Amino acid sequence: MATQDTSPQPEGRTGYWRRVLRPLLWWLLLVLVLFGIHQHQLAMERTRINFSVFMQDKDVVAYTSGKLDGQPLTIGQKISLGSHTLTLINSKAEPFTTNFFCWYGGRDFGQVNLKRSMGGLNVTANPAAPIITITGPEFSLTLTNSTGTNLTVPTDTYEIHAEYLRWDQNRNISVPDRQTAYCGFLPRFGVLQLTCNHDGATYRLQLDNGQVVASGNLPVSITNLPSERYQAIVTYHNRWIQRSLLLKEGVTNDVPIEFNLGTARLESEPDGATVETLEGGYLGQTPLDVADLLPQPASFRLSKPGYESATVTLGIVADQTTTYRTNLVSLNYRNAMQSARQALAATNYLATAQAIDEALAAKPGDTDALAIKSLIDEQVKDERQLEEQLKRPRKVFDTLCDDYQNADLFQEYVVKTPMPAQAVSTAIVKLLQTYPHAFTIKNSWAAPPDTYETVAEQSFTLGILGGNERICLIVVGQTKPGETQILFRVLEYEVQHELQVSGLLDGQDVKKMIPLNSGRVEMTEIREARLRDGVQMVLEKIKSAVGEP
Repeated sequence: MATQDTSPQPEGRTGYWRRVLRPLLWWLLLVLVLFGIHQHQLAMERTRINFSVFMQDKDVVAYTSGKLDGQPLTIGQKISLGSHTLTLINSKAEPFTTNFFCWYGGRDFGQVNLKRSMGGLNVTANPAAPIITITGPEFSLTLTNSTGTNLTVPTDTYEIHAEYLRWDQNRNISVPDRQTAYCGFLPRFGVLQLTCNHDGATYRLQLDNGQVVASGNLPVSITNLPSERYQAIVTYHNRWIQRSLLLKEGVTNDVPIEFNLGTARLESEPDGATVETLEGGYLGQTPLDVADLLPQPASFRLSKPGYESATVTLGIVADQTTTYRTNLVSLNYRNAMQSARQALAATNYLATAQAIDEALAAKPGDTDALAIKSLIDEQVKDERQLEEQLKRPRKVFDTLCDDYQNADLFQEYVVKTPMPAQAVSTAIVKLLQTYPHAFTIKNSWAAPPDTYETVAEQSFTLGILGGNERICLIVVGQTKPGETQILFRVLEYEVQHELQVSGLLDGQDVKKMIPLNSGRVEMTEIREARLRDGVQMVLEKIKSAVGEP
């Protein structure tokens, strides 16, 4: 059996070099692969995307967001190789989108110009607005007397203001891209016709919040007035009426205001009487129309110097004139009739006749006075008695003054009062004796009828040096019914004492009274003051006695 030869075959040259070079080839291949990877990495570092964004020649890259394949993108960002989609979004521009293939080195789009997004703006006003203003960041427009407009404007938010005479409104409207935004103004207007039943009335129209809408004189027609609730305040001669009203749109709202007032006509005999309210407010003189009075009882006071005041109450009727006529009663007539009745009751017919004459002088033809006059005419026979009574106070006073030397050097004073003579005389005597400046009553007696004499003195002694004396001569007399006459003189003297010696041991003190009169002594300021003071203090006491201030 033959044996197989298993000994190694000798290695050929080709095989030798294959065996020797194989590791070197694998090493070379590895180096090439690593070099390729390194170059790829270097190229990918330069593979970036770049661009700038402009809109209407303005750089808006800061306001623009970018996306690459739907992911946020920044300028200069590294991107991968292959196909991509670039999207740029700006709120005021139309979106920008493009597809591109990227190879090593990246992609630079340069300046990307975005197109400004636009939309429609439709503005309407019914009725036409005097002024419509449209204001936005990039667009503004003012319309006058316009019912509106339809515009193509940049997308943005716009302030739209419609202004009417008494109404205005602001609206903020956003205009979207390639869409139309609508803004409508539909104010509700009406007409107010405000009238009053009296000329000269004024009005103030205001909202419930107090804002004044209009004011002026009535009647008035107010147009383009918003349909809202108002307060109309109408004033006429310090009287006012407030009316609440809701204005209806599209129609004329008639609002009549009526002051239900009447007139009082006041007449008097005689004319010229002063008319006042009971509170003292002056209204005028008769004949007088007092207008614009409420329909209710109204009271007035009529007065005229020399006449009794009269209070009048009238029932005022709306839209009518109520007339009242009165005869004023003379104070002289009233006093004379009162005196006449008192004198008649006392059977003093002369005084009654004199009082009746005064009453008829004040009110000629008065039936009451004539009735009394007729009653006493037959009983009054001696008119001398009346004449004597009128002259008696003067006669008695002159007689009293004759009893005092130099009395005629001092001034005479006369005071009249309606008080009875006896009461006046008693009051004067009492007051003369009261302090301050009390007098000593030397004489006080009656000289009937109704006439009274009083002599009062004041002494200011300085011992042997003399002094001063004041003598007051007063006569109070009833001259006629309702009139008492007071006549007086104040005599001022300086008293001097002289010693007259008739023998060696025989002397006599002689008292001299020198009247303070420029014809007797030199009148100094002190002497003049004494004269004035004496008269003043006596006059004050007399006025106090008769109740005069």
